[in-house]
Amino acid sequence: MDRWIDRTKSPDAGIQPRARVLDGVVQCIHNLMNPGRADWLHNEFCHPSREVMVVQPSLKCKMDARHTWEITFTEQDLEGLSLPHNDALVLSIPFQRKMVRRVLVDQGSSAEILYYSAFQALGLSKDRLSPVDTPLVGFSGIPIYPLSKIVLPVYVGSVQLDVEFIVVNSPSPYNAILGRNWLHGMKAVASTLHQCVWFIGELARQETIRGDRMVSKKCFVNSIRRAKEVQ
Repeated sequence: MDRWIDRTKSPDAGIQPRARVLDGVVQCIHNLMNPGRADWLHNEFCHPSREVMVVQPSLKCKMDARHTWEITFTEQDLEGLSLPHNDALVLSIPFQRKMVRRVLVDQGSSAEILYYSAFQALGLSKDRLSPVDTPLVGFSGIPIYPLSKIVLPVYVGSVQLDVEFIVVNSPSPYNAILGRNWLHGMKAVASTLHQCVWFIGELARQETIRGDRMVSKKCFVNSIRRAKEVQ
């Protein structure tokens, strides 16, 4: 029998995994954008550039330490948190030298939103507003036409970043939403699990700002109440 059996192979070596049969593909939902931006993206996808970017090892080794950074989350970042949880990441941070609470960090948002009630509470002049031509599209797919846009300084730790907000006059449990533009500009990493945002400060040191879970829960309850009122 031994001459017919290859004992060097695993018993499962000849078994191939069964391919999953899919019924279809669900594509992403995108925000509307201006025609110029849409045309540029179309050309990039349909006629990609032939250039290839290569980082040479010799240049990489000579990079200054200020240009390299590392962000890590540890078990210590979970201290004081009751797990498991499903809380959104809600911050309290200064806009325009005023502390703004109930600021949602939304990694799924391609725009930064400032609600009109918060705009009024900040005491900002309408002369600083600029017109907006394109609408916003949310989960429901219904377009919302913003009032305008404004650039405000946002202070987090040792970093000040000028952020362009879309001003929207609609009810919300939040005062503002910070999305991917802010995260990328801050070179920050947000974790809803750890309820904090890590970023690199001015001295190339890792800094953090933590979320307020009690405020997050209150905002969630208020959003549920508002949804019931609409129904």
